[in-house]
Amino acid sequence: MNIFDLPPGIDRVECANLYPHQADGVSFLTSKKRAVLADDMGLGKTRQAIVAAEVAVPNGPVLVVCPASLKLNWLREIKAIYPDIPVEVVGYSKASDTLPRWLIINYDLLSKYSDRLNSINWSCVILDEAHFIKNASQRTKHCLQLLGVQEVAKAPLIGPDYVFLLTGTPMTNRPKDLFNLLRCVGHPAARSFLSFAKRYCDAYRNDWGWVTSGASNLSELNLLMKEVMLRRMKDEVLDLPPKIRSWVPIDVSESKSTLNVINSFLNWYVDSDPAKPNDTEFLARLTKVRIALHKAKHKAASDRIKDAVNQGKKVVVFTCFSEGIERHKKQLGDAAVTITGSQNLEQRMDAVDAFQKDPNINVCLCNIIAGGVGITLTAGTHVLFQDLDWVPANHSQAEDRCYRLGQNKKVTVEYLYADGTLDSYIAELLEAKIALIAAVEAEDVPDGSILKEVEAKLRSLAPALMEEARLASRSSDAEGRINQISGLYPKIKQHESPIEEVGAWEFPSSSDPEKRYQVTYGRTGHLECSCPGFNYRGECKHVREIRKETLE
Repeated sequence: MNIFDLPPGIDRVECANLYPHQADGVSFLTSKKRAVLADDMGLGKTRQAIVAAEVAVPNGPVLVVCPASLKLNWLREIKAIYPDIPVEVVGYSKASDTLPRWLIINYDLLSKYSDRLNSINWSCVILDEAHFIKNASQRTKHCLQLLGVQEVAKAPLIGPDYVFLLTGTPMTNRPKDLFNLLRCVGHPAARSFLSFAKRYCDAYRNDWGWVTSGASNLSELNLLMKEVMLRRMKDEVLDLPPKIRSWVPIDVSESKSTLNVINSFLNWYVDSDPAKPNDTEFLARLTKVRIALHKAKHKAASDRIKDAVNQGKKVVVFTCFSEGIERHKKQLGDAAVTITGSQNLEQRMDAVDAFQKDPNINVCLCNIIAGGVGITLTAGTHVLFQDLDWVPANHSQAEDRCYRLGQNKKVTVEYLYADGTLDSYIAELLEAKIALIAAVEAEDVPDGSILKEVEAKLRSLAPALMEEARLASRSSDAEGRINQISGLYPKIKQHESPIEEVGAWEFPSSSDPEKRYQVTYGRTGHLECSCPGFNYRGECKHVREIRKETLE
C-alpha cells in the first residue's frame, strides 16, 4: 500500500517500471507541487521527478537545471522513459525553432540565458543537486528568479506551479544549508534568514555581525522539513547487499619530503601573528600539506587497487588531486578509465559506459567532485578514497555511485588517512559534522546532549573551520586552488581591519568623516555593507571597491 494517494494520470507511467517507493515519491511531488525530494543516493530521484512532471503537467514546458556533468544523464533518463518527447540540452543539442517539451541547462549557464529563461512560462522547474544553491551566489540568485521567489520577504510566490528540488544531501554541513531549499518551496520559515538563523542556527551577534554556524531547536526543524521534504534511505526501501565502510591508517613517517612540508607549515603557523592573519598564505601552505599527504599515500592506494583487482573486483578510486589520477592511469594503462573536471560530457559518459560494460576495464579513477554526483558505477564493488574532503556530503555522494539501484554485490568502502597528521584532524571534523546532520535527519531527534557534544567537538577543532569554509568554493582539481585562492579572499589593505574568521573593512562616510561603515562577509556568505546605499540597493561603492581589489 502506498504512503500517498496516487494522483490522476499515474496510469500513464506504467512504462516507467517504478518501484513502490518511486510511485510514492511521484505522489508526494505531485500533491505538494513545491517540494524537496531528498532520497538517499541511488533511489532514482531523477526518474521520480521525470514521471511526476509528466503526470502533473502533461502539456506545459519543463525546465531542468543541473550540474553540467549530469545533462546527458538527464537526456538519457527522459528518453528511456518517454522516447518520443522532444528534449533540448543547452550547449549540446541543436537548438530548435520551437520551445521543446523539456529543456535541460546547467547551473553555470543560467546567467547567460537568464532573460530567455525568465520570459518563458514554465509549468515545472526541477533543480537537480539542489544543495548547489545553499549559499548566496549568482547561481542561487538566478534559480530564485526562475522559481518566482521575490526579494521582499512576505511577497507571494510567482512562477511555475510545480517546483521539484532533488538532492541526496539536503544538509551538507549545518542547518543554515536548509534555508534556501525552504525558500525555494515557499515555506514561511524561510521568509527571513535572520529569523531562521536565530531559531535553528543558534545565531548570535559579535562585534562584526551575526554568527550562524551553530544548531538549535533540531526537533522542530526536523518536523518543519517533513512538511516539504520526502527522504527515504536505501535500507528502508531496498533489499541491497551490505556496504562495509572502514578507515585505513597509513604510516607516512618514512616520507621525509612529506614531513618536511608538514614541519614547514607548522613552523610558519606557530611564528605567524594571530592578530594579522594572512588567509592567502595560510591556505596555500595548507593545500601544499594536503598535496604532500596525497603523494605519501599513493603507494598504499596503488597496492590496495591491485589487491582488489586480483580478487576479481572492479574498483572506483576517488581523489582530490588530478596528479594522483594521472599517476594511477600511467600505472594501470588501458585497464582504467578516468572521470575529471577537464572532460566534456561525452567523454565522461563514455568512461562510465566502458567501466560498466567492458570486462577488461576494472578501475575507474575519479575526481571526488566531478565523479561524485549523477553517475552510476554499479559495476564497482570496491570504493577507495585516497583523500579526505572537508564536506561529508561529498563522501556520501561519491560512495553511492556504486551503492545504489542495480547493485547486487557487497560494496567495500575504504578511506585512507595519514595517521597523526592533518588527515586525522579532518576525520575528526567529519565525524562531528556527520553527527550533527544525523540529528537533523533523525526520525527521533535526540535531546540536546548530542548537540553539546557536537558543538564541543567543533569548537575543539575550530582552527580548521575557517579553512573548511574557504575550501567550499574550490575548483574541481585542487592544484588550481592555490592560484584561485588569491582571488577569492580579501587582501589586507590600509583601510581594512581584519578579524579572525571573516574579512572586514571600514570606510569613512563621504559626508561625515567621523562616521564609519563596515563591509563584512554577511550572514549568507557574501559581501554586505552597513551604509544606507547598500541597505537600500543591496550594492554600494564600498562593496565594489573590495570586490575589485580581491580580484586584482
